[in-house]
Amino acid sequence: MVIDVEQFLVLILFVVLIILVITATVAMIKVIKTLNKVNRIIDNVDVKVNKLNGLFDMIDNTTDVINSFSDRIASGISSGINWLLSRKKKGDNDE
Repeated sequence: MVIDVEQFLVLILFVVLIILVITATVAMIKVIKTLNKVNRIIDNVDVKVNKLNGLFDMIDNTTDVINSFSDRIASGISSGINWLLSRKKKGDNDE
C-alpha cells in the first residue's frame, strides 16, 4: 500500500482547501452578525439624534435672539458715545 507523492500532495491540498472554505464561511457569518449589530446601533443613534434636533433648533434660535439683543445694546452704546463725542466737539468749536 504505497501512496504516490503526487496523490498525497493533492490530498493535503484538498484538506487545506476544505479547512479554508470552512474557516472563511465561519468568519463571514461572524462578520455578518457584527455588521447587523453595528447597523442596529447606528439606527438607534440616528433615532436619538433626530429626537435632539428640536432641542438644537431651540438653542440655535435662542442664541440668535441673544445675539440680536446684544447687537442692539452695542449699537445703542456706540451711538450714545458718538453723540457725546460729536456734542463735545460742537461745544469746543462754539467757544
